[in-house]
Amino acid sequence: MDNNYNSYSQGPEPGKNFAIASMVLGIVSCVLAWFGYSVIIALVCGVLGLIFWSKAKKIGFVGGLLTAGFVLSLIGTILSALVFVACVACVGLFSCASIAANA
Repeated sequence: MDNNYNSYSQGPEPGKNFAIASMVLGIVSCVLAWFGYSVIIALVCGVLGLIFWSKAKKIGFVGGLLTAGFVLSLIGTILSALVFVACVACVGLFSCASIAANA
């Protein structure tokens, strides 16, 4: 059998590892955004996911992993930013209320 035209390993597609990292970080960001103290970690993971998405796209990777990484990272970043702002606003509101109650 001389069917050796496909017998060697071609290796991973360029940018696929960045696309996978983007998707994983997007999932982590979406999950951690729902927990109070881990919102900052979720925000960092979301931003890193968007950076890895950009690198994968720049290298030339095309596929569903790339789209999923972008969407999940974007949702995780926006959601964690909103939760962070809401937590800061609540802390500020309770701080003002306690100052007014003590005055």
